Amino acid sequence: MQVTRRWCCGAIALGMTLAGVSPCAALELVETPLLSSLLRTFTDSDKVAVRSLSGDYQWPLQNQTSLTMHWNNERVVIPGISAPVGSAEAVDAVTTASRPIAGNAYQDFVKVRNEMEGSVARGPASLQYYLSTENDYLAQQLGAKYDFDLEGQQLNFALGTSYGWDDIEPLADDDTQTSASRRTTVHWDGVATRILSPTTLLRVGLEYNIVNGLQHNPYRNVYAGGTRVPESHPSSRQRRDAYVKLNQYFANRSSIKFNYRFYNDDWGISSHEVGTKLSQYLTRAVSVRYEYRYYTQTAADFFRTEYLSVDGIEGYRSGDYRMDELASHLFSASMNYDLDGWATDHPLLGRMAVWLAYERYVNSNNYSANILETGLDFRFQ
Repeated sequence: MQVTRRWCCGAIALGMTLAGVSPCAALELVETPLLSSLLRTFTDSDKVAVRSLSGDYQWPLQNQTSLTMHWNNERVVIPGISAPVGSAEAVDAVTTASRPIAGNAYQDFVKVRNEMEGSVARGPASLQYYLSTENDYLAQQLGAKYDFDLEGQQLNFALGTSYGWDDIEPLADDDTQTSASRRTTVHWDGVATRILSPTTLLRVGLEYNIVNGLQHNPYRNVYAGGTRVPESHPSSRQRRDAYVKLNQYFANRSSIKFNYRFYNDDWGISSHEVGTKLSQYLTRAVSVRYEYRYYTQTAADFFRTEYLSVDGIEGYRSGDYRMDELASHLFSASMNYDLDGWATDHPLLGRMAVWLAYERYVNSNNYSANILETGLDFRFQ
């Protein structure tokens, strides 16, 4: 069961420049700074708890320049082993854990992550820097994006690239055999957005990534050849995906969005994702949204539910269910109530909106989640 609560102040278009989602021109500047904050809690069926507190800030400067900042503090608690000491269940939980097990494995394990992201945009161009720190992980990324319009601003192209480098230093662990490592990622993307009519928008995009370095969990062991050996994934990976999105607005104040994404890589994984969202205003102040998404993928070439040899498949072994065949469904419904429709002239309530959202996620690998979000939005202007 996942429960999420959100407090949001203001509204911000963080990621507009990063994702190239503006249909015409680049970044639309605002006259005053915008501030947004978000508090979210999560608990799954394994009792793993996550608390995330994030914020966003956008500051318009002169000469079509703006500064965007994002930060996030995340705390993850993985419960200690509950099986009796020395039992087969406890041994299995310890030796296949995807966390450090040195010390007392029967106590909760806590990990804290701090994340910061900054972006400077000037006209159609932007530069980004990303930083994420954990007690065993440091991730950094530099990126750039440029977009331009054609055909009287009816067609927009956005091109982006980034280079990321991650320093990984596994914590001391009796079973960990991975030394300090580095992973690098080179990314390119291109997005074309076409306004087909005043009510119809089409977007297509391509992404390509080259990843080199450590790509498995350094704390996870795998049963292979009748014993337990460290997980091992290939050190290089090429990832490719293409997607198309179609947005259609209707005269009855409703809209529908369709999307499809195809992905494949040189590990043998290919996936398809299709989804749709239907939004409808019931009154001037009340709107609802329904969403469905289906996802399916093939397994990595080296993934097996059981390895007959300690060498696995050509030296590679995985205990990550995300490397296996997978199919999932996501259903969601939400309602938003803008209090401006009820208290238009009120100096405080007229700037507020409340909303409620529910999601149900299930997949073929015996995982499911119920996600509940409630929120209060406040507009400064």
